[in-house]
Amino acid sequence: MHADRDKCVSLQASPAQLLVIALTFFFCSGLAEEKPKTPHPGQSLFTANDTVEYVPGTLPIVIAAPHGGRLTPANIPDRTEGVVVTDADSDLLAREIAEALHRLTRQHAHLVICHLKRSKVDCNRDALTGTGGNAAAMETWQAFHDSIESARTTGRELYLDIHGHSHPQPRVELGYQLSAEQLKQSRASLATLEDRSTISGLGTTSHDGFEERLRGSSSLGGLLESKGFPSVPSPTNPDPAGQPYFSGGFNAERYSANAEGEQFVAVQIECPRDGVRDSEQNRKRFAEALAESIVVFLKRHAGMDLLTQQSRP
Repeated sequence: MHADRDKCVSLQASPAQLLVIALTFFFCSGLAEEKPKTPHPGQSLFTANDTVEYVPGTLPIVIAAPHGGRLTPANIPDRTEGVVVTDADSDLLAREIAEALHRLTRQHAHLVICHLKRSKVDCNRDALTGTGGNAAAMETWQAFHDSIESARTTGRELYLDIHGHSHPQPRVELGYQLSAEQLKQSRASLATLEDRSTISGLGTTSHDGFEERLRGSSSLGGLLESKGFPSVPSPTNPDPAGQPYFSGGFNAERYSANAEGEQFVAVQIECPRDGVRDSEQNRKRFAEALAESIVVFLKRHAGMDLLTQQSRP
């Protein structure tokens, strides 16, 4: 482009033609430097060479899918360390959850999707581990997390990290940064672990104790179970009972608090394939159940009525 510009300017031209050329370069330069506009709620903004999609919302909910990407650009080498398996259709499930919340509340949740395949980048790990130090992968990783930070504006968001698992037990695993062994603890012992969990921020707004919020009938697990989706932790499955279980990873921990120490609420949601991710119908059915559960959960424990957008002090 610079070579063409130099060639054009070196040609013989009249003063009027030179003025036109100067004005053209002036306006073209302005367009080139213009930053992407922030889309309206419900509209997608693509960044990092279209590998990250951010859909801003108005609800205090951020839904992210770090492991559902499908793009495999040749210029980014495959990662050689860590898990590289894609959480199949978790991107579609995250989008379906956002759409279910919109149908229910008539407002948009924030949605962040990494479209780069997990073999290229892992946005649920620290930057170096997740990118292997590759600059292009790092751009995607940074754009993914920048989008989440842009969405966290009210100070009281619910962050949902959407994943898929292939464990023998086809149940929803809700990760709160408490291990399987810790979930075996009694109510009294659990109370001492509240500050370690990613839902400790609800302690100032909920009228219920920590165990109820974690695995009682009004917990996310309890509400999902009441809608036909076995979950852990929940009243029926208070702990994994020796079965594999994901307790929550990098993102759940990172987005349960901010740099100022304010407490947010974060949950890693690991979904089985059968009955949840394996078809459009099942994804929609689960998304509707989760959306309804979120509305009840936040109203009871966070004092947020998403149907009217009113909050108690």
